[in-house]
Amino acid sequence: MLDIASLSKTKLVFFAAIGVLFLAVIVGTSLLWSSSSNGTKILAPKELTVWVVGDETAGFSDIVTGFKTRYPDYKNTEVKVTKFGNYVDYEKTLLTVLGDGNSPDIFVVSSSDGGLLESKILAIPSDIIKPDDFSKNFNKVFDDLIIENKDKDATGSDKTTAGIKWIPLGYQAMGVFYNWKLVKTVPHLWNDIGPSGVVSTDAEAPGDIPDYADILLGLNSRYIPGAPDILSLFFLQNGISSYSKFSETGANKALDSYVAFSGKSPQSTVTHILGTMKDLNLSTVDMFVRGKIGMIIGYPSLLREIEYSVKRAGTENVLTSKTLRTSEIPQTSLDPKDAVNLAEYNYFALSKISPNVQAGYAFLAYLSSGEAEEKYLKSFPLYLPAQRIREESKMNEALSSEYDRVKYRSFMNPDIPLQVFEKGLKNEYDAYFTRILGDTPKETKLILSGVMKYLDCNKKHLIDQTALEEECKME
Repeated sequence: MLDIASLSKTKLVFFAAIGVLFLAVIVGTSLLWSSSSNGTKILAPKELTVWVVGDETAGFSDIVTGFKTRYPDYKNTEVKVTKFGNYVDYEKTLLTVLGDGNSPDIFVVSSSDGGLLESKILAIPSDIIKPDDFSKNFNKVFDDLIIENKDKDATGSDKTTAGIKWIPLGYQAMGVFYNWKLVKTVPHLWNDIGPSGVVSTDAEAPGDIPDYADILLGLNSRYIPGAPDILSLFFLQNGISSYSKFSETGANKALDSYVAFSGKSPQSTVTHILGTMKDLNLSTVDMFVRGKIGMIIGYPSLLREIEYSVKRAGTENVLTSKTLRTSEIPQTSLDPKDAVNLAEYNYFALSKISPNVQAGYAFLAYLSSGEAEEKYLKSFPLYLPAQRIREESKMNEALSSEYDRVKYRSFMNPDIPLQVFEKGLKNEYDAYFTRILGDTPKETKLILSGVMKYLDCNKKHLIDQTALEEECKME
């Protein structure tokens, strides 16, 4: 028989073991609730700030909800999305707060900035988003967002660490909107557009001068929505990928070609159209919906401006669901290796000085998911899908239920490489060309050298915080 002392000792050992096991369960459960999938303890912040530009904040509510569902550790974190109505206000404010050593946790960056803000952001490590998966899932135009750094490991051997700079949710690419009643087929080459190329099928006689222009470019953004981007397309198609290369011959050719398109139709017709635009403060889009211009160039989002112009035109509108159509952007050559189209987009980046790095990485990881992109494109349908999985399904869809011949495929031909043009500072680039193309014509070389000087001066001020005594002039 067991004596009383032995029995008490046995009970004490048993209850001690139970107590240890119970404590282990509590601690384990606590770690499960407070750790991420890779074992890192989560310290959820009260607030995560996100700055966007040009998009309605309401469109991000579903994304925020999806993020908190995917990452429940942050269910009580307020994701505060601040919207700026235009890039002018946004860039100025962002550069100011970054210069002061402050910033939102996550902010968007224009693809055209050429990496100027790269020193201000934290790259996303490969254990958060695998670069191979990113490359496989996203359009090839985003490959530049993958970075590889050469380093040494603990033993002194060479090692390569990879990561992702930023996360895109969609992009835009150039295409042609045309009035089928005036232009039956958009030429493949720019040189085929003009009086000897596209002609009206409704002319009363072969020698009649049409009362519309086939196309009207060469003007600034007061008259042509997105004029600086259309000009950037001309630069790309002439082998110029950055404003820093404006000293090369191709840049002169590109600018001269763009300006020449202000006279690609009979001069009397162009003069009449320009006079009407100036007198009534109208744009080329306004003249397009009135049947005075056969083709206009732009991103898919130009459809919004067309719809606004239709309302403004009232009974003068000539476009219908049958006559408004889209086509691929013309090229400078029929050689496939010379083909290129302009792409532009905004990326989401994590600030290097953010105190909420873990939450920021988690939010960017969610943005890289197909679920987040689907929610984004549902709210902003005029963007093209950044991820390959949606490209094929989009090809035959219409941008609008009202205009079923306005197709996504006109802007996303997989056989035409997409490329970003580096403006340096988007606002300053756009402002310079808007100003200079509206002034008395100057020698091409002087215009381009002036752009380079102006942008470099502003870069020193706004990015490098140097040479502040130097005045940046539009010469």
